[in-house]
Amino acid sequence: MKHSLVRTVAALAGSAILTLGAIGSAKAFTFDETEISQDRVIVVAQPRPYGGYQLLILEQVSDKRQCWSESGSNPVKVAPLLVTFDFTGICGRATDSNGFSIRMAGTDLALKYTLSLETVDGNVLLMGTPVDYQGKSVIIGRTNGDVNDFMKISLDPAWRLSKRAYQGRTLGHFYFTTNQSAPGEIGNTGGNTGGNTEAIPQPIPTVLPQPIPQPIPIPIPIPQPIPQPIPQPLPIPQPQPIPQPIPQPIPQEIPIPQPIPQEIPIP
Repeated sequence: MKHSLVRTVAALAGSAILTLGAIGSAKAFTFDETEISQDRVIVVAQPRPYGGYQLLILEQVSDKRQCWSESGSNPVKVAPLLVTFDFTGICGRATDSNGFSIRMAGTDLALKYTLSLETVDGNVLLMGTPVDYQGKSVIIGRTNGDVNDFMKISLDPAWRLSKRAYQGRTLGHFYFTTNQSAPGEIGNTGGNTGGNTEAIPQPIPTVLPQPIPQPIPIPIPIPQPIPQPIPQPLPIPQPQPIPQPIPQPIPQEIPIPQPIPQEIPIP
């Protein structure tokens, strides 16, 4: 299961990073937005192979095949079915800052806010954080649980997904959109849409002092005594038996039979 999850993550995102960096086109152009059907898209917390989560948006472009399935509750698990077939023209996906950003009160904030997923008290929160750390973070959505799997992120009531548009043409870039102004801006009523956008103070990062590396002492080898052989006692010679002559049998004379004299007949 773990290896299958790693392969799915690699197929979906590769080395995508959840950071909304500077998008040059946002400086040069003024973008509009287009409303989309919310049941054709889903926001997903995608587990990273070595811990933490990455933001993923899936879109059902056509009905030829189902792009994902959902199961369970608190949290809702998501099965990314699009990784099992060629989803070109069928499913859409966004995995990094080229594919999504924040839009508040009609203002594209891609250059001012980053998106991140933070695990807090057994819940994964989708956060929008000012890039200069001078403002307040906002909670956009949450998983309502944590099971270290693909999980659906439910957007808070004040938020929805829309798409970026330019000169009447709808682009593939997604907006996390709210009608509320960014926290701290003039004219922000903090609840004009009746939503649940929460402002969280963002601490200014401090630089921690780095410890001065200490030289690693080189151990001095302690001479070891050379083991001496233990003297062995000399073997005591054992008396050898004196060889005894083997008695030889005395040869006996063999009697030679004597011929019996025969009488010579007289003619």
